[in-house]
Amino acid sequence: MISHAPRGVPPARPGCEARREADDRMMHPELLHPARIPARARLTVPPAAVERAREGRASPLPADWITEGGLRAFRADAGYLGRSIAALKLYLALVVSQDAAGGDPAPILLSYERIAALSGLSDPLICADKKALLDQGLVATCGDRPGGTIAYRLTGLHPSTAVSLLHGPRPGMPIATLHGLTCRKAPNLAALKTYLLLCAYGCDLDGAVTLDVDAAAGLTLTSHVKIVAALAALQSLGLAEALGTPTRLADQRRIRLLPLR
Repeated sequence: MISHAPRGVPPARPGCEARREADDRMMHPELLHPARIPARARLTVPPAAVERAREGRASPLPADWITEGGLRAFRADAGYLGRSIAALKLYLALVVSQDAAGGDPAPILLSYERIAALSGLSDPLICADKKALLDQGLVATCGDRPGGTIAYRLTGLHPSTAVSLLHGPRPGMPIATLHGLTCRKAPNLAALKTYLLLCAYGCDLDGAVTLDVDAAAGLTLTSHVKIVAALAALQSLGLAEALGTPTRLADQRRIRLLPLR
């Protein structure tokens, strides 16, 4: 058991150490009665965050490959643009199609027809970009099922490295945003990459993320100007909401993520 001296009386220590402590207390009387550190308050969820949770469902999203620069592989060069956009649309369709009921990640059972309904992709694009995601190690397949259904798994989905992507509350419904992002426009690729990066950073309790534009440009192989334009595009699509104004010293943006619909 640790014994304590009476309040206000410093413990006796010999020599210069005791004199130094006495001098400190004369110069800083608050040291006689140090403030007690309050017990850590229980975290409470702000009302805005509760309301956001009611607006949609959360699906786990592997974050490591995104925050380590994996989005650079999806290029905007001629010959790559359409396939890159389609691959990210397919990836998002798989993310939102996860079964939220199970504890461990369950296979994602989808047919080409179902993926097309979710994302607006054609069968040839789904086939090509399924192979692209497999080659990059972002997705694994567990074999074909009856009725043309394929069982998919997202790789790298571990509790310690996963974040949540919020999307529409009704499972299986077409995702209007993905249908609207055609595979022929470079700004659509920048918007998808920026959205995935924001999701991978993880939100606070109010659903907000701080994005360093220069860092985002490096992680996505997208110019600073195009990242800023992508943030504006995400706002117009109803996927993000700007909070405050950018800082001047470092171009950082405070963004609140909204459900993918």
